[in-house]
Amino acid sequence: MKVDLNSHFPHPVLSDGNDDFLSGNFDLQIAEVRESSDGNVEVDFQLSLSSPDVQELIDTDAALAGAFIRCQDTFFSELRAADETSGTWQFDRGALHGRVEVKPVIWLKRPLKNWSATSLNPEFGGKISVRAAEIIGLANDTVFSVGQDKLRRFESIFELVPSDDIPKGRLKLDLLADSIRVLAPVDLFKSIEQLRGTKGGKPLLLSAVYLPVVMEVLESIRGQGGSGFEDRPWYRVFSAKCEHLNIDIEGAPLLESAQRLLGSPVEKLGGAFTEIMDNA
Repeated sequence: MKVDLNSHFPHPVLSDGNDDFLSGNFDLQIAEVRESSDGNVEVDFQLSLSSPDVQELIDTDAALAGAFIRCQDTFFSELRAADETSGTWQFDRGALHGRVEVKPVIWLKRPLKNWSATSLNPEFGGKISVRAAEIIGLANDTVFSVGQDKLRRFESIFELVPSDDIPKGRLKLDLLADSIRVLAPVDLFKSIEQLRGTKGGKPLLLSAVYLPVVMEVLESIRGQGGSGFEDRPWYRVFSAKCEHLNIDIEGAPLLESAQRLLGSPVEKLGGAFTEIMDNA
């Protein structure tokens, strides 16, 4: 079943994307994801529902709130109920790995016959009938990542490579390799390597070299689900880092996102300059 906020239903659905209900909202957020040493996964959620009409359906056991949990890497797909406004979903080892999508929904456990609600849009005629198992609430999707990719050192997916084909003073990216290859002229490559070995050199390189590189990577993978780089090993780590930091690859500001991914390198420039001058 493919459901999103643009889906159209022949019955009212509580969603930010329509006016079927004149008041109230529904949302479900992932608060924390924990991975145990034996591979089991615990997912803490927070649910909010401010529609008295829909809440009454849940209280009378006519409806349930929860979410579809889907993982493309493991083919896991399951509808999980949220019995309380906060709680924990548990998943066995191997059930989830990589990118996990959460689609919050409210669905009917039994049919509604001649149901009326004060917050319903009058266009529905006052009383409606809805079959069991139909969706009556939708919220925005959220994602999280399971596995070690998000814990890997960010630098591990970058590789600085000397090249005779790059103009003097320029850099070029190669995103088709297993790592993100930063191509530099030989002289510049040697200077960067020397700076990397000095105290205070790393923050300078992060700001001067890798900050624009990360911005360029973000721009390159926007649109069409990674723009063809999904099979590259670096992409799994890069996207997992973004998901872990709640960075929207498609819409987040490039400069702000790059700084978050690199741990705010500009903030460390003052101390780096002092260290370099003290050791000059």
